[in-house]
Amino acid sequence: MNYSITETSRLIGLSKYTLRYYEKEKLIPKVKRDSKGYRVYTKQDIEWLTFLLNIRQTGMSINKIKQFSQMRFNTETISIRRKMLLEHKENIIEQEKKLQKSMAAIEAKIARYDRYTQLQTEQKDMNRY
Repeated sequence: MNYSITETSRLIGLSKYTLRYYEKEKLIPKVKRDSKGYRVYTKQDIEWLTFLLNIRQTGMSINKIKQFSQMRFNTETISIRRKMLLEHKENIIEQEKKLQKSMAAIEAKIARYDRYTQLQTEQKDMNRY
């Protein structure tokens, strides 16, 4: 199935401007055109863009994504791309650890506020009698 730039934009949540930028920067190479010159995205393009969004969302830099994308169709670069993803995976694992530590600190503070609020409520209730 083929998708217009508008359909692709809606499907993956990127603006048409961003899709054009990604193409210009060769993050999505070989976007086909129809007889009128309009961009036509394939299912594979949608899958690739979704993958790019996922790795971008996890903090991979645009430069790394460009480097990765430019190797996409070269089977000789599979080991390099695999290494890049493994390194990025390690970065994500470190991010997760930091986030878990931060979440624990936030939860502890919320629990402290809850205890404080509960004590205030109990004191108000005791003062009524």
